[in-house]
Amino acid sequence: MRETPPIDPKLKAAIDAAIANEHLVRIRAYAVISATEAGLSYIVEQVLNKYGRHDMIGPVYTSVKELSLNGAKANFKRILFEDEKIDGENEAEYDRGMDLFKEQLNEQWVLEYGKKSKERRLYVDIFFDFNRDRLIIEVLNNRPISPKEDKRIREKFHTAMRYDDIAQFYMEGGDSSEGAGMGIVLVTMMLKAQDIDPHLFTIRSDYREKTLARVEFPLSSDYQPNRQRFITESNAELVLSV
Repeated sequence: MRETPPIDPKLKAAIDAAIANEHLVRIRAYAVISATEAGLSYIVEQVLNKYGRHDMIGPVYTSVKELSLNGAKANFKRILFEDEKIDGENEAEYDRGMDLFKEQLNEQWVLEYGKKSKERRLYVDIFFDFNRDRLIIEVLNNRPISPKEDKRIREKFHTAMRYDDIAQFYMEGGDSSEGAGMGIVLVTMMLKAQDIDPHLFTIRSDYREKTLARVEFPLSSDYQPNRQRFITESNAELVLSV
């Protein structure tokens, strides 16, 4: 099992100060590597411990990690498709591209494509907005999805809503062909398992510049969710960039 690296003391102090003052926190990543995971894990633990919601640490961390991975992989896929001249709107070409993507996906390849993402200014921003009533996580990558990809995402949402847990999904022949789709299924099912309205998980794209995934986690019983409020255009304290 890969060890999680320790967090830099200066970074830890910045995170602690932001959380103590309930400041919006942003992480920018070009690939989700061990340092990114350590930062995400620490932020989630400190926020939820602050409000006595230790029971939410597992589901929240898994959700933010899955969505961050999805965003980074979407950027990697864009680079691969561009370099290999693959037409993502052509079904056969898309399938060929995904086969190539899965064949090459390993730790070294992720590091290589993280560098390529940085060179091409493709990134993933992870936002944490929190108070004692709720934790809102938004994951933005500056790559739009196509209408065809949007349709695939909607299909994954509809599929996930039909099942109560991931084991049932697999037992009944769930499609594991695309990692991003499985992340959507996993996050949706975890929300349902926590008795959180799965409609508090949304994904949207402007089809031009960016794609945004958003999950709202109620932390108090009397909190009324506000799905119309988005945080990514707000000022945020940048505490990690990897």
